[in-house]
Amino acid sequence: MNIKELAEFLNLSTATVSKALNNKSDISNHTRKKVLEAAEKLGYRPNASARHLRSGKVGAVALLLPAADGGNVHTASFFMRIARGLQSSLKASGIDPVIHITTDRQGEQQLLQKIIEQNRADAVILTDTRIDDERILLLNDRRFPFVTIGQSRVLKGHFNWVDFHHEEMGRQCVRFALRQGAKRIAVATLGADSMHGLQFLDGCLEEMRESGQTPNDGLIFFGAVAESSGEEAMQKFMQQNAKPDFIIFINDFLLMGACHYLAGLPDCGLDEKSMLCATASSDFSSRVMSSACLFTVDHEEVGRQLGEAVLRVTQGDNAVKSVLLTLPVNAIRHHII
Repeated sequence: MNIKELAEFLNLSTATVSKALNNKSDISNHTRKKVLEAAEKLGYRPNASARHLRSGKVGAVALLLPAADGGNVHTASFFMRIARGLQSSLKASGIDPVIHITTDRQGEQQLLQKIIEQNRADAVILTDTRIDDERILLLNDRRFPFVTIGQSRVLKGHFNWVDFHHEEMGRQCVRFALRQGAKRIAVATLGADSMHGLQFLDGCLEEMRESGQTPNDGLIFFGAVAESSGEEAMQKFMQQNAKPDFIIFINDFLLMGACHYLAGLPDCGLDEKSMLCATASSDFSSRVMSSACLFTVDHEEVGRQLGEAVLRVTQGDNAVKSVLLTLPVNAIRHHII
């Protein structure tokens, strides 16, 4: 089936059908939905080569997963589930996500330069954003379309991003700990340049102060997405004169490392009921540790929001739209492997 036959089937002009398929803004949402549903049902597929030749587009968006230094390779499955939602939302547009995983930040920067200079994608999606993210500055300076999963202080945060409400997540974790009667709360978050790690910590500390608790620097740990960081966090916390009676971890990998460490300290006064993580980073953890994680991530929704943002920036829409997602709270049962 070609576009003319699809237009005849819908009793629409080929121009209208073309606009719907290319997600142009000058047609109604009702018409766009009608065309896309019919195209899917009838198996219509645009001629990608001709389409890209006419538009000058590559037909791909580069999804850069976190650089593997510091153990962040463990989060690949988290982003792969988001990528499935992204691919689904971009299917009708003819844009395909192309996933890139680099070994370190230097390699990531070189890859980004290559994508820009060789026009290997129509847009870039950055993940694992940093407080002062040089990648965002590079893409902005080169006027290369991009979207991020996460925020940053660069450009005063004025760019297209999709993110979770990390401050609120931190607050909710502290509220949970307080309901358990916690008096000395420790927090293990991500490294000093992680934007969402900082936001999560800020939320925790603000809630602690508002509840009358004084945060203790000795009960704050900055690490990576790795079990070894969870063990290092526990080593630091257990060395304090006033040890914590409740520990909050930003993700499941740190929590698992803490559990391994505590297995060798049966009389330390802490157990699984005095530990909590915000979210699960991997497929494995989301299945077996969901009852120890306070929040559930809707990966399909994140992917859909990213897809909408990609379509906007690849069509030259200069209006900046940021999406802040609030995650639902789980019922905690504290079943930790």
